[in-house]
Amino acid sequence: MTKGLTKLRSAAIAFGIVVGMGLGSNVEAAAILKYQTATAIDLSKGISGPNLISFTPAGAAGVDLASGSVNAGLGTFVVAPPAAGAATTYDNVKFAITVLPQDLNGTPLTALSTVITGVLNGVIDSPYHSTVTATFDQPIETLDLGSQQLTFSFPDGAKLLVPSQSNGGLTTVEALITSTNSEAPVPEPSTIALVLTTLGGLGLRQYVSGRRAKQA
Repeated sequence: MTKGLTKLRSAAIAFGIVVGMGLGSNVEAAAILKYQTATAIDLSKGISGPNLISFTPAGAAGVDLASGSVNAGLGTFVVAPPAAGAATTYDNVKFAITVLPQDLNGTPLTALSTVITGVLNGVIDSPYHSTVTATFDQPIETLDLGSQQLTFSFPDGAKLLVPSQSNGGLTTVEALITSTNSEAPVPEPSTIALVLTTLGGLGLRQYVSGRRAKQA
């Protein structure tokens, strides 16, 4: 009786180890999110002078969410040079960047989006001088993908928009995406096959041992 319990306990331990290995590998599997962005700058108020700032959205972008956090590009602010002797002032000029998920691991995502808002403040008064900053509003609404919940944050705070003669007037915008997997991990078919093979081997060993004991 004691030997039978010992063998049963050994089988259970082996089963747990194999399943645990399978679940671990499943959690670390890639979770590729493909997305694009769109943007709008509200020029109806807060701006003095001609607008010199545009935004190039991200297109055909992708990141891996498997680790739980990843840096993601949202697009690029572009600062144009002002006319000679002219200046443009931005005073809490609102902007919005819309993140549009396209698919997750090849599964299309439709009618999903989240909007990141903020304001522009500062002055551009020559091709060599800009004090404009882009400050992002917090908190940002969680984006629910079903199997993943995404939150966006900006650990570096405001972005400093460089003048046209510095890096071509390009300032990239990156967000930290933190993801939470809402689905329990499921063993892959290869893991299930390994579990069944292990249990089958243990059962066969116990059967052979029992037969030998009876014959003895």
